[in-house]
Amino acid sequence: MASSLPESWTDRLDLDRAHVWHPFTQMLDHESDPPIPVIGGEGCDLLLANGDRVLDGISSWWTCLHGHGHPKLMAALERQGGKLDHVIFAGFTHEPALELVSRLKPKLPPNLTRCFFSDNGSTAVEVALKMAFQAQAQKGQGQRTRFGALHMGYHGDTLGAVGVGELDNFMTGLFRPLLLRCERVAVPEDPRYELLASLDGWDEELDAARQRIQSFFEHHGTELAAFIAEPMLQAAGGMRMWPPQLLVEIRNQCDRHGVYLILDEVMTGFGRTGTFFAHSQAGVQPDLLCLSKGLSGGVLALSLTWATEEIYGRFWAEYSEGKAFLHGHSFTANPLACAVACASLALFEEQPVMADAARLGAAMRSAWGNFVGHPALRRPRVLGTVAAVQLVDPATGQPHPPGARFGWRLHRRALEAGLLVRPIGDCLYFMPPLCTPPARAGEAVDTLLKLLQ
Repeated sequence: MASSLPESWTDRLDLDRAHVWHPFTQMLDHESDPPIPVIGGEGCDLLLANGDRVLDGISSWWTCLHGHGHPKLMAALERQGGKLDHVIFAGFTHEPALELVSRLKPKLPPNLTRCFFSDNGSTAVEVALKMAFQAQAQKGQGQRTRFGALHMGYHGDTLGAVGVGELDNFMTGLFRPLLLRCERVAVPEDPRYELLASLDGWDEELDAARQRIQSFFEHHGTELAAFIAEPMLQAAGGMRMWPPQLLVEIRNQCDRHGVYLILDEVMTGFGRTGTFFAHSQAGVQPDLLCLSKGLSGGVLALSLTWATEEIYGRFWAEYSEGKAFLHGHSFTANPLACAVACASLALFEEQPVMADAARLGAAMRSAWGNFVGHPALRRPRVLGTVAAVQLVDPATGQPHPPGARFGWRLHRRALEAGLLVRPIGDCLYFMPPLCTPPARAGEAVDTLLKLLQ
């Protein structure tokens, strides 16, 4: 790092090394390259123990909407803490949960009327998968024991969520013997989000993709309980921006074949893609909608799975019939998290959050234009406040060998220059909090260009 750590952190890092197992990490790396101590957050920046300030260019794994330590969110947390910290949600209810429902419901498609609380994106997906399967069985469709999904999708790390994600990658293939049955279909990336991309042949490719989706449902439609997708943007799959027309086609095919449509807006929700929810850009309504991450502004773990009245009705019966949805979590509808989520949603009404996000997105698109034609980069693209580009070896034009750890090395060098980015494989992306001053996007690109020299 640019400056040394305080002496007090020597023992703390020894403690970390001795006992802490970090996510998505080969822990041997931390023997020589220890984790970076963070002591605070302020707006779009993280404050490090060595005194450095870094721009949170990934919104702390896509969660932080309004900036770190936002005073209105912190005030809501403090107020709620003086009233009720937590209570079991089975058989009880409380004001913050009901306020959250009333604030969020008007922003949803009108067909979504029932919500189920849980505590993170993976569990929101697990809830949706179980609801879809059980609802199909309880309406006499017991043969629907499979799910449909997109290639290159990602829906979380619990086993059900892994089962509908992309299996042919380094993260999840190991668990194949443990997973539910899923069929997958590929969608192309949309060149219209790329800067200065050629559209030659695009209409033909789009039509071929439609036909591929139709064929997929003709072959698998009778055995699918539900089809799940990240609308418009496959995030962990490499920030793949895909066409809204194909989401419309998937919705049409789900209707035609009696398949529920689950949309995973855990990452894409709450203004990230230029609209409050990404699926609105396609004009579709899902049967089940998964929300988390930005739901609480990135402050506390919380998630919701919204369902239609038709799905809810499949569980409505006398208890003796065994149709209840018997699922829950200890911290379901935690009052503290719900109160912060209410404060986060209130900011969208009290402040020009979406207008600020539009200005930030325009600045990102302008700054990302400096990557066009760079020998070490390919396919710069922007959707809302999400920008991405592929890293390549300038000598070959091909992705860097995985063993070179180029993305990881770029991540660590960028930290020294005051920028947090964390490439996914050969995909470098930038997704800062919505409150980020537009000028900071240009500064981030300048930093990356200097590092890529």
